[in-house]
Amino acid sequence: MKTQFQFGVAFAALMVPAAAFAQSTGSIEVEEEIVVTATRSTSGVGGVVSPDATKPRAVLTEELIGRQGAGQSILNTINQVPGVNFTNSDAYGSSGGNLRIRGFDGNRISLTFDGFPLNDTGNYAIFSNQQLDPELIYSVNVNLGTTDVDSPTASAAGGTVNYLTRTPGNDIGGTLVASYGEDNYHRVFGMIDTGEITSFGTKMFFAASTARNDKFKGPGEIYKQQYNARIYQPFGENGDFLSLSGHYNQNRNNFYRNPTIADLRTLTGRPNMVDVDGFSKAQQAAIFGFDNDAVCVRPTPVAGVAQNEGAGASAACNNYFGLRINPSNTGNARFNSRFTFADNLKFTMDASFQYVLANGGGTTTRRENDATFRGSSATSLGVDLNGDGDVLDTVRFYTPNTTNTRRLTVISSLIWDLTDEHRFRLAYTYDRGRHRQTGEWGFLGPDGRPENVFGGRNGRPVLAADGALLRQRDRLSIALLNQISGQYIGKFFEDRLRIEAGVRMPFFKRDLNNFCNSQAGGQGFAVCTTQPLGTTPAANTTYVVPANFVVTPTTLGTPVYAPFKAQYKYSPVLPSLGLNFKITDDLAMFASYAKGFSSPRTDNLYRQPFVDVAPETTNTFDAGLRYTTSKAQIQATAWYTKFKNRIVTSFDQDAGISVDRNVGSVEGKGFDIGVAIRPLSFFTFQGNLSYNDSKLQDDLQVGVFTPAGSTTPQPLFIPTAGKRVTETPEWTVGYRAAVEFGPVQAGLQVKYVSDRFATDLNDIKSGSYTTADFDARLSFKQWGLDKTWLQLNVYNLFDRFYFGNIGTQVSGTNNVGLVRVPNLAAGAAIPGGVNPNFSVGAPRTVSATLRIGF
Repeated sequence: MKTQFQFGVAFAALMVPAAAFAQSTGSIEVEEEIVVTATRSTSGVGGVVSPDATKPRAVLTEELIGRQGAGQSILNTINQVPGVNFTNSDAYGSSGGNLRIRGFDGNRISLTFDGFPLNDTGNYAIFSNQQLDPELIYSVNVNLGTTDVDSPTASAAGGTVNYLTRTPGNDIGGTLVASYGEDNYHRVFGMIDTGEITSFGTKMFFAASTARNDKFKGPGEIYKQQYNARIYQPFGENGDFLSLSGHYNQNRNNFYRNPTIADLRTLTGRPNMVDVDGFSKAQQAAIFGFDNDAVCVRPTPVAGVAQNEGAGASAACNNYFGLRINPSNTGNARFNSRFTFADNLKFTMDASFQYVLANGGGTTTRRENDATFRGSSATSLGVDLNGDGDVLDTVRFYTPNTTNTRRLTVISSLIWDLTDEHRFRLAYTYDRGRHRQTGEWGFLGPDGRPENVFGGRNGRPVLAADGALLRQRDRLSIALLNQISGQYIGKFFEDRLRIEAGVRMPFFKRDLNNFCNSQAGGQGFAVCTTQPLGTTPAANTTYVVPANFVVTPTTLGTPVYAPFKAQYKYSPVLPSLGLNFKITDDLAMFASYAKGFSSPRTDNLYRQPFVDVAPETTNTFDAGLRYTTSKAQIQATAWYTKFKNRIVTSFDQDAGISVDRNVGSVEGKGFDIGVAIRPLSFFTFQGNLSYNDSKLQDDLQVGVFTPAGSTTPQPLFIPTAGKRVTETPEWTVGYRAAVEFGPVQAGLQVKYVSDRFATDLNDIKSGSYTTADFDARLSFKQWGLDKTWLQLNVYNLFDRFYFGNIGTQVSGTNNVGLVRVPNLAAGAAIPGGVNPNFSVGAPRTVSATLRIGF
């Protein structure tokens, strides 16, 4: 019998229900028993499944994934899950975005691909535009506030998101998808299924896609290409298999320029703006027109004339769109397997290798006779870098911070069924990331574009007089995880009560090698130079200080630490406990506790030679009710999280890097309600409601100051205790209504997000917003084309003006008289970030997709 291209019959029978619920092959196997006791509801309603688990979890299947726009990021799809808020940077999903779950930012959410971690090994960031093509995703599941016991994550306090690749079909076939939309959007996706090519069931698929569109505002474009393949080999009669998959993704994007609060005040003529909302049409147009410059004017080099590329007409190159770019090459190879040793003993092993090369662009100007160019040469007057025969000029360079990661991960589980009611699991996880962070300077072409998007790393480097490579960062980090975990699952009272108890024992080790000097105090920005450096403090000089040096307001010049090596180890014990009790066949209650842990980000550990930073820890409690039938999936959860030592990260768009700040303890509580019902055969409704009360518990130290009449520096605090966590809406409400009449299907999905604060001090607030997306599909099934349809998607249907991502900061002003810092004289400046930025949401965008299956 023929099957749909998405999966083969044999795989569907063995793996489909469980696969939607877990991450690794081991977790899938362990949770298979959930499916056995919930067969009536595992297919879900309208692509939404509420698994009969001991913890809050939501699953979205390809039925819902396929209704989103072609090529859309899978993280935008989960925006309909209660407790989740994703802000997309454009309408098509290729420009990135920001994910939050219960107020936790993406750096604290473990994103996995077939069970393997995708978070950056240095700062745990998530890159939503680098995900698998949605046509290849079978399902995505979201754990709210918890993770699986074998999860190879260093940071999952906010929960996990895992998506799973489809299995090759049993029969030969294929899919061709062509999309066209506004902003000159073009996308083509193709896939071939080989079907079973051997007598023992070997099958494969190969897929490729390419997408390109203009930015919806400002000059520049978004380009993406992706390639995928998978070979799947079942063996035996009990579901054992081997699978090998490959993935490669390349992005070449121009950044959007996000206005800061200072920019917004200027653009709108509201110099005292604190509520970022209520703009007139004219003000919206002014904000919408604010972006990077379309032209970079570089002067023609002239011998004997001092030319400055940082001034005059050339100053526009600071925000030239050709330098505000985000190139990335990412790829992985994935191996999954399952073996049955005996009827009650199974073994699973997954392994992957990942490769990342990426940066965030950037530009710098510097004089040719600067000390960094003279380097260690005592006789050099500088370096002629623009070829005019002199060393008088200030020249512009391409100066990206490039990251290159090579990562090996192994996840294994031994699963033993003592009886039908008692299952034990022992798991071992290995994860090693080699994280190379460099900043090799590169040259620009005559039009201001970089000669190579990866700067001097892959292109022509900038050299000092002594031959030294000019760079602004030079680090090598090894992030190593060895983890042992155990799990027990017991069923009692005729399977009505299910108890899960687990413990994760990760052993984290961070090996750091900083090959450059680094600025003392603050973020520890690198100072890479071969110029001679002294050790005596002096104004307007750079000098080396000991590891215990403390920067004060009276510190002279630029003190730097010498290059250093460091090692950090963390070994927490992370227990979890959950239960699920079936009150009736359809109604169940569940409760869970999980201790979470986030090891300090590797980037944070480079601030100075020794960083005494405590890891972030959480204690999360959940309790709820779940009602599941073939026509209804309803889940209501109340939760509480206590967070210690929280560090907040925000992106510095000028420097092209992320910077951090510690905001102390955070306490969060709230509830999530998700509903999916099919009251009529042609009508499906899904709704979600979430309330989040997450607040800082401590005042935030932002630096030191010396009171008038005193010579003793004192710590400087601003009153953040009791303030709401930044970028976290108190209320989110969403729904999707879908109808089907013969070959025509249509859906409307809506998301309301309440106001969010842009600063820890809560003195800048971004207003609430509501967006709506529409989709309509015409199926050609009645004309004999079962797998062919035409689909229309409208993003932001009502063309609402709103702000999505927020680059948060400490405060929105450095006028302390406004923010009332109690122990600082009025008029003094607050150290740290005082200028949050805001990303304009994409306007109404229409696209159409023709999908042909055979």
